[in-house]
Amino acid sequence: MQFFADYHLHSTYSDGRATIRELAETAQAKGLQEIAITDHGPKNILVGVKGPGTYGEIKKEVEEIQPEFPGLKIQVGAEANITGVDGQIDIPKKVYEKLDWLLVGLHPYIIPEDWQTGWSYVLGNQVHRVSESWRQKVINTNTKALVEALYRHEVDVVAHPGLNMPIDAEELARACAATDTAYEINTGHNYQTLADVIRATRHGVKLVVNSDAHFTETVGYFDPGLALLTQARIPPEQVINVRV
Repeated sequence: MQFFADYHLHSTYSDGRATIRELAETAQAKGLQEIAITDHGPKNILVGVKGPGTYGEIKKEVEEIQPEFPGLKIQVGAEANITGVDGQIDIPKKVYEKLDWLLVGLHPYIIPEDWQTGWSYVLGNQVHRVSESWRQKVINTNTKALVEALYRHEVDVVAHPGLNMPIDAEELARACAATDTAYEINTGHNYQTLADVIRATRHGVKLVVNSDAHFTETVGYFDPGLALLTQARIPPEQVINVRV
């Protein structure tokens, strides 16, 4: 399989350590044809963009430097945070509908939509680590929040599903397939197992392998994802950033 794009990169606009130009230079040097700058939404504590308007600034910078990279398409997206148990996110539709990519993910340290979310979602994802009786409740809450987000918003990719916040992978995969949303294999965190991928792909969900790079060194790093795809015998046409 040959990967031509990395659709999950973070720049200095959020918690990345590289500028957009540096990310683009690295991607071009590695032979990629497309990238997406997908900085964290504003309600991710300490690491999110300053506000939804920041994505307009990112788009402006990309438009300015794009002519310098004729062989590389630089796209702009966002990694929105789920802020409510009913699938609320921290980026309004009027902002994300102007972006190329909308990634949505669960993150443990966010500013919640309301007290209910703060209790069952934010606190619950800490308590489940020490209380097995809470674990299934937390899985149900996390999965519901993600699934609701897919149906409420125009989501392109579920970012790092199950990372540090347990989910029902099969239920999420069914929702991804129904809403034409890609299920991410995330090589930056490299936490997913063969069993995870097999469970997720039982329902015909499309996949994307992304680096989630915060440094130039990991842009276009797909090796762990390629290994999982090979072991799970996933056909190339099921992976949206693989050249068929």
